Amino acid sequence: MRDDKPQWAKAMEKPPFANGRFTEAMKREVMSRAGGGGKRSRARIVRTWVAAGLLVPAAAALLLVIGPFWSGEGGAGQRGGIGAGNSSASVAAAGEAYDEQGRLLFTLSPDPNARAGETAGYLFSFTAPLETFMRRTLTIKAQHVATGEEETLSSASISRPSSGYEGLERYAVRFALPLGGEWRIRVLLDDRLYGQLMLNMPDSSWTPSPLFASGAYEMRGVDRRVGILDVPFTAGQAQKAMWHFWGSRDELNGSFTVKAVKEGSDELITVFKTNPILSSNALAGAINGADRHIPTMIELPEAGKWRLLPYVRGRLLDSVVVEAK
Repeated sequence: MRDDKPQWAKAMEKPPFANGRFTEAMKREVMSRAGGGGKRSRARIVRTWVAAGLLVPAAAALLLVIGPFWSGEGGAGQRGGIGAGNSSASVAAAGEAYDEQGRLLFTLSPDPNARAGETAGYLFSFTAPLETFMRRTLTIKAQHVATGEEETLSSASISRPSSGYEGLERYAVRFALPLGGEWRIRVLLDDRLYGQLMLNMPDSSWTPSPLFASGAYEMRGVDRRVGILDVPFTAGQAQKAMWHFWGSRDELNGSFTVKAVKEGSDELITVFKTNPILSSNALAGAINGADRHIPTMIELPEAGKWRLLPYVRGRLLDSVVVEAK
């Protein structure tokens, strides 16, 4: 009989402990570490385990609800918060944001397959009533903890609730982050900080992006998303790169910038940029089966693998990994 269960369902069947169960020794260790906190610490442990018992079935239900929003199957994201995880994590962890009184403001559930440099889905669930957000601009920004690099991920005026809900319980956005590691995700209302949490973004593969055919040419990149004509890159020499993009007018209208990061580094360098004043709509029209295109000259300063990061109007699209000889 064929096993039709998806990968995330199989992953949830496995116990979360290395030896298959929570042992008495583990229990004594937890209580021993908390012993210095007195009754308050022990009460906090009880509340934590009760909350965990409630969150497990809730998380399973959430996976069923938002599964279609994610681009593919993968392991369920682990619960996380400020300071959770590290740059070597394989799954982007869910997070929670609280106010100064300890009240939950919102949660963030990333696509389990989310990786640096790749567009993925992220689900924000806000607890406040809709009136808190109506006719206000909700902006989501991110700051890379290690480098200080800042990204604006989304900005929209709120005029209606999430479909099927009374509030913003299912506020879905899609974006890409250029670097792996910890990111501080900040939510602003009318440019004032509403809440923040930490998101640990796994790095993506440094294997050169695959080739795909479009029109009469072979391109390297993400099929039906972004691609460049396959050309060799030589370190220290400028190389013409013809970019091709697929997407909506709103997504592809605006100034154009290409940044790059080398494997093993977190330093982003700008390798191409149009004048934002003279090129408010930098990408040219359809060609070679793509919706838009633009020719560029790109120089990569060192040999090695590089991730090319194209931005339109300050928003990162998907990336292309190339190797400079």
